Amino acid sequence: MREIGVKPLPPDTIRTIVKRYIETKGILIESPELYISHVVKQSGGVPQAIYDMLDESGKERIIDKRKVREMRHEAGVQYLDFTPMVMVLGALIVSMRYVGMGTGDKTLYIMGGIGAALFLTFRFFIFKGVGK
Repeated sequence: MREIGVKPLPPDTIRTIVKRYIETKGILIESPELYISHVVKQSGGVPQAIYDMLDESGKERIIDKRKVREMRHEAGVQYLDFTPMVMVLGALIVSMRYVGMGTGDKTLYIMGGIGAALFLTFRFFIFKGVGK
């Protein structure tokens, strides 16, 4: 099967969809505008995310502000990838030892060794939960 790219829905369209869903299902919402804006933000414009959030909240008869704040979807979460920065930082720390060795600077050599040891220890704890 071929993957088809879908453009994110504009916020106005999402608001219309959510309002119609609320009217159709007859859901009682403490703060409808907060609910709608939260769905718009958390969905990221992804139609499947909108459907998932509406379907999950549609199981409740009354939705208060606490339940709205607890609603989450991965589509609305954006991550910043620090991998390139960590790799460059690690290379700089390790290269400090060699620069210190080449220039005869014992302080730079020792700082580079300590930095490399700390970096390798830090790396172990960062990647401990990866793959689970």
